[in-house]
Amino acid sequence: MSMDGAPPKTREELAERLADLRQQGVLDTGEEARLLGHYDDMLRDMNDEKSKLEPEYNRRIREDGLDKANAWLREIAADLGRRHGEATRVITERLRVVTG
Repeated sequence: MSMDGAPPKTREELAERLADLRQQGVLDTGEEARLLGHYDDMLRDMNDEKSKLEPEYNRRIREDGLDKANAWLREIAADLGRRHGEATRVITERLRVVTG
């Protein structure tokens, strides 16, 4: 398992990292479950967003061209990333390792 600072690429890799942290006493089982649940929620949200955005993105490509469609998508993706980052921060700020 890689702990080089890179984010996990799969749910399985995340689960392994969290299990390792639990075994080290950094997380308890409830925190581990909340973090995995948060990951699952974010993944579901991202998949929902992608399915909703795809028709609009394709329309923009047809009507405005690829460059403008990509610029629009970058803005949407940045906003989605900010929202997910904020939600993740709320959860991680409640971890024992952070709150003491």
